[in-house]
Amino acid sequence: MTDHLILASLLALLVSGVGLNIGFWSIVGILRLCSNAFRRPARQSPALGVADVAVVIPAHNEEVALPKCIRALMRILPPSQIFLASDGSKDRTAQIAMAMGCNVIEIYPNGGKARALQTIISENRLCQKFKAILIQDADSEIDPDFLNRALPLFDDPKVVVVAGHVLSRWPDPGRLRLEMLFTAYRTRLYRILQAAFQYGQSWKWMSVSYIAPGFTSMYRTSILNEIEITAPGLVIEDFNMTFEVQRKKLGRIAYTPRARCSSEDPTSLRDYTRQVARWYLGFWQTVCRHGVWPGKFWVSLLPLLVELIALSVLFLMTPLLLVLHLLVGIDAVAWSIGELAFLPVSPMDIFVSFLVIDYGLTIVVAAVDRRPALLAYGFLFPLLRLLDSALFLSALVKSFCVQSDGRWTSPARHGADLSHDISRRSQRELHAA
Repeated sequence: MTDHLILASLLALLVSGVGLNIGFWSIVGILRLCSNAFRRPARQSPALGVADVAVVIPAHNEEVALPKCIRALMRILPPSQIFLASDGSKDRTAQIAMAMGCNVIEIYPNGGKARALQTIISENRLCQKFKAILIQDADSEIDPDFLNRALPLFDDPKVVVVAGHVLSRWPDPGRLRLEMLFTAYRTRLYRILQAAFQYGQSWKWMSVSYIAPGFTSMYRTSILNEIEITAPGLVIEDFNMTFEVQRKKLGRIAYTPRARCSSEDPTSLRDYTRQVARWYLGFWQTVCRHGVWPGKFWVSLLPLLVELIALSVLFLMTPLLLVLHLLVGIDAVAWSIGELAFLPVSPMDIFVSFLVIDYGLTIVVAAVDRRPALLAYGFLFPLLRLLDSALFLSALVKSFCVQSDGRWTSPARHGADLSHDISRRSQRELHAA
């Protein structure tokens, strides 16, 4: 390989997002994995049991996805421990949950997820009745062994939050469809982010996790009164709740890839764009709200933010440079990196190297997850990464001037609808099912 191709590959690695942070946290994750291999699990009575857990589900117009969520939960705990807040729903969300034996509160008008969470926790006095609260989204489908694998983490009294492992749901994995592109892309993204960041950042010697995902995370009730769930001006709550734990030093956020829960990904470009824009805006709003404070959390987060901004700019610039190169023959300026000083690098070299590296990541995840369909969808992933970069930078700008009330609009759902079952079966039959 010539020197300029070596340099192009290095630049493509940066543009691909394979930067210093992902490398560092991957090494930390490997160290954690090695340390766990030599650790003998202590035998002791569990600190928390299933009876100590309440599940809260904030929902807005979720009659399609909700039955599958509740059925999955009913496999691991009784419906009397499931509490649903129907936040201004205009469909049968509340009626479905009631028919399945859950505790339901209807909130009018629609006030957003954070308000729904706060309302159902306070009105049912869940912090006084239970030791832990599991937050679920209405499209979540929890693994039957989730509590068996998550609750032991609370044996460490310093652990106050357990972050679940995110999985994308593949309703029809054997058939290639364009709407499944977003699920395939999220599959690769979640695998990389959780393996490279969440696993290393949640190691007890680090403890710098910046997100406990709002669709499946479990909190000790003893700390919830110290968290401002309904912080004003935020579009989403999970980043803020995680930052509150870190800033107030309430305890440690634990994570295990064995405590799994799947969610339904968008199936249209419109829903995908709205959801990702909402996530990014919520993240930047949270960063602006809390600001910088001394400690290892910000020592970890600040380099990541700088790198993400730089990579987003580089990624958006690459196609522009390529177009200029092809149309008017403008080459990239000379670069200087060590012994490769002042070598001209063509935008075409960077672009081709990026495509190769990006698809290489897809090959690795497809092999690890045993999903050959990713190899077909992977050719279109660079387009979604371009969109993600634009949304990320746009959300950064909006975070300084946009105030949100937290109200939501659910995307199109494709879960099983149990309306026929609910109308014809008794509540006891539903429980047995």
